[in-house]
Amino acid sequence: MRFFDGASLDRAFDARSVAIIGAKRANGYFWLRMFSSFEGTLSSVHVNPTSIAEIEAMGIPNYRSIGDVPGPVDYVVVNTPRRNAIDAFAACIDARVGAVSFFTSGFAETDDEGRELQDTLARMSMDSGVPLIGPNCTGIYNPARHMSSMHDMPLGVAGSVGMVSQSGTHAGFFAKALSSWHGLHEARGISFGNAAALDAADWIEYIGGDDRVRVVAAYLEGVGDRERGDHHRFADALRRVTAKKPVVIWKGGNTVDGARAASNHTGAAPISSEDWAWILQSTGAIGVESMEALVDVTASLEKLRTAPGPRVGLVILTGGQGIAIADTLGRHGLRVPPLTQSSLDELAAFFDPIGGSFRNPLDAAYATETPAMLARQLDILDRDPNIDVVVMDLFGTIMSARRIQSDFGVGLGHRADVGGGGGGERFLDVLAARAERGTKPFFVIVTAAEKEREAIELRELLRGAGVLTFPSAERAARAYAAVLASKGAAR
Repeated sequence: MRFFDGASLDRAFDARSVAIIGAKRANGYFWLRMFSSFEGTLSSVHVNPTSIAEIEAMGIPNYRSIGDVPGPVDYVVVNTPRRNAIDAFAACIDARVGAVSFFTSGFAETDDEGRELQDTLARMSMDSGVPLIGPNCTGIYNPARHMSSMHDMPLGVAGSVGMVSQSGTHAGFFAKALSSWHGLHEARGISFGNAAALDAADWIEYIGGDDRVRVVAAYLEGVGDRERGDHHRFADALRRVTAKKPVVIWKGGNTVDGARAASNHTGAAPISSEDWAWILQSTGAIGVESMEALVDVTASLEKLRTAPGPRVGLVILTGGQGIAIADTLGRHGLRVPPLTQSSLDELAAFFDPIGGSFRNPLDAAYATETPAMLARQLDILDRDPNIDVVVMDLFGTIMSARRIQSDFGVGLGHRADVGGGGGGERFLDVLAARAERGTKPFFVIVTAAEKEREAIELRELLRGAGVLTFPSAERAARAYAAVLASKGAAR
């Protein structure tokens, strides 16, 4: 990092004392409520008598200046109008706080006066050694310390993903989607907005350098000024991280209108598609183009850990779906190849081809009467030398949450009287065991068809069982292909 060392940021991320300057009555004292479960001391700094009374009624002590807050303050969130920004930061510097995050906007993204104010804040930060986060950001996310940067972010459970985001909304969306879609959590994350003193290169280096982080995800709108050498500095920092762990980046502002929107959002300087392609190619970072892809690829890197090749062993519950999925996989450079003769001979010994087929894809709905039969099918694919990754599609019209938690046939959905429920192995147990103990990567697609509500329940069951699950073949293929490409680049 250019101006600060990791220890100065560690103090803020592992804060024991947090202060909120200028919590707003109009938004229900949002920032104070965001830190309501913070595992440390929370203080308010406010001068309005009405607000002070209401804040103290919440059980939060209020002080008229940051210098009056007892003891060292490790992290400060400023929520004042920009006209008060310089004075607020100067008071924080005098109080020797750990770091200051400005939720306040209206700086370089707005007008020349705002840019001058932002430049002043940056100089004050560098001269004093007090890290400035932002401005125009939501700041630090540390779930282990119950430090949130957006409402409803998962707290109390720390994972192994690090997130670097210029957008506060995207930082929050990512954390919530990662948890809700894939059951994974962040170790720590940052929303850094306008990047006045700490920019994308600094944050990639800091978050990526954390030993608790195994995969880094990022949403960026810019990486600084090309003429100042910021692009090369960013690439150098990124390369140091990708040498040790994967980094997935969603770059926003890739069209004329998108670049203008990014400039209006965080004051980000545009970057050409050629320069961005060079950064990705020269560093081995994985580029994606949506939040869904950012979450899915990150989860795939974390859960699969390996991607030995493009050849898919596919288990389906209806023939037409197998064709559709095979075509989708093919568009992403993946294959659904023939199985070896030994695998076909083994399948022929027990696989009833009525209503299905045991060629790859395995059309298994009416040939999977018990969990043990499904386990055997998956094991054959896992052992087949023509197969690199095993995938199962649970088609919503045929598979249900009720059925996957039972031991009765996949193809007997119309039989309400057939129930299993004897306490033995369930289909869900077979899928969970394959995800945990299979020698090849394994994941599931839950295609909703017309049963979206039931599909959501089914995905939640699989997520809880530790099975990597996607809501569509497109998202699954895109994620696995990206992981495969990154592993190839690493080799």
